[in-house]
Amino acid sequence: MDHSELNKIIIDAIEKSLEENFEEGETILLNALKDFPDNYLPYYNLGVLYINSGQPDKAIPLLLKAEILKPNDCDIYIEIAVAHQQRGEKEKAYGYYDKALACADSSHSKAIIYNNIGSLFFEENDFLNAKKYYEKALSEEEYMLARENLLLANTYLDIIS
Repeated sequence: MDHSELNKIIIDAIEKSLEENFEEGETILLNALKDFPDNYLPYYNLGVLYINSGQPDKAIPLLLKAEILKPNDCDIYIEIAVAHQQRGEKEKAYGYYDKALACADSSHSKAIIYNNIGSLFFEENDFLNAKKYYEKALSEEEYMLARENLLLANTYLDIIS
């Protein structure tokens, strides 16, 4: 199989995941792992599928394998951070968000990272730092989720003031 075939497989699996048909997407990606064991994409996408289906314990080893196959990839670091965040491992999540920021090459990626860091602070009831990171996300680009999160952080700050 060639890489164009892999791309079709990945797109099919992503569509299944978006439809929340995680089992079918998982089957597709597990088969892709067998056919493309040296390509990071099946590992990465299966990791993302597990995150989206609330299974961060399954996601982390796959994402770490993707990181080995494609080092210094911002998207992989973001997903590893999200998986650790889901597990409640905030320090590990911060560490991977820092790695992601170091290699982020677009405003969109930086906005996602800053928004996610803001969410970590928000979970810790540190609304001032949450607000700071949501504002950083908005300074990178008009990122709607960051705008909504900033409004929420401001609401909590008003309540506790």
